Amino acid sequence: MVNYLRKQNSPVKVAILKSRKLDFYRINPFGIVRNGFKRLIRKGIVEKGAERPKDNPNRFVNPAFLTHWSETRFSDGNIHVGFTVSVKSTSKRANKRNLIRRRLKYAVNQNIRNFRIEGYDLVFTARSGFLDFEYDEIDYQMKRVLKYIECRLKEK
Repeated sequence: MVNYLRKQNSPVKVAILKSRKLDFYRINPFGIVRNGFKRLIRKGIVEKGAERPKDNPNRFVNPAFLTHWSETRFSDGNIHVGFTVSVKSTSKRANKRNLIRRRLKYAVNQNIRNFRIEGYDLVFTARSGFLDFEYDEIDYQMKRVLKYIECRLKEK
């Protein structure tokens, strides 16, 4: 089952990534290095004898969140979006982390169909102090990120 963000009179479908760890480590390989390579081998997320990955150059840093993107591994041509909110950098309270996820999903849902980035996977990672930003600022940062990604993809 695939979860989609709400449709807004657009043929572009935006799916939420479900196989979280594997997709997120594929898109943001630096997360493997940060979380400990041996621990991920023990958990079975990374195969034993695999090379240590290099950092993904496709990233954009905002005061509110980080964004990583890569070409999709799916053949459907949709945009796949994932959200990570860590306990360490944001809040230990689950309701605060869920609030951050809802705000990120809403900002993505309002803006992503205005940009041409089909066939790519995006991961948004909230930074500390995310809850200090007003929604207008988060919306502005989201538009800025998506415009940057679209311009980078046009260069290729």
